[in-house]
Amino acid sequence: MNLAIDTFPVERFGLVTGSKCTVMFPERGNGLVGMTTYAKQLANQKYFKFYDEKGGWQTEHGKMAEHFARIHYEENFGELLEGRFIVNGECGGSTDAETEDTVIDFKSPTSLETWLDYLYFPLDKSQVDQLQMYMMLTGKSKAKICAYLTETNFMNDNGLVYPVPDKKRMIVIDVPKDETWEERLKEPLKFVIDKRDEFIKKLEKQFSENITQAG
Repeated sequence: MNLAIDTFPVERFGLVTGSKCTVMFPERGNGLVGMTTYAKQLANQKYFKFYDEKGGWQTEHGKMAEHFARIHYEENFGELLEGRFIVNGECGGSTDAETEDTVIDFKSPTSLETWLDYLYFPLDKSQVDQLQMYMMLTGKSKAKICAYLTETNFMNDNGLVYPVPDKKRMIVIDVPKDETWEERLKEPLKFVIDKRDEFIKKLEKQFSENITQAG
């Protein structure tokens, strides 16, 4: 199993990341409850240098499929640069892949139905915010979500195959850059980081001795 603590660099602890930043752009209300909860999670991660492992088989499928998604993209759309981990102030994130001017983010749905949702419906707000974060971190002006369909381990074990030709197994969605996004991030980012640091002070008071991982 791929564990978060083995997957992410230690510099990531406590940073606001693309995969979680959508809480800072609430669709209703002021979002303070969600941002406070996020700040608490960041404080725990930064202080203890530890992630609670919450991934299931869907997460494992996504990590496995990313390799094949990259191969598919390069065979059908063009060469890719390696993804990278980037830190900009209190924000950070890891891109899946890049071109000279575009961030590439692979998604690996676990069913035909959820894969086709990328064709039928607009992207989730969380995915759009994730790509806005990546464009900010990389300085690139374009982003694409590439939803790749590949069989799950259960399907492979039972001889099940999706009725979709290999060449058609990637749905590509352009994500335009929101020129106002970075400016709108500043105020909620300050709130989250200030609250994170406030929680860290409480942790320091409670756990005055050095914290080391067992083992």
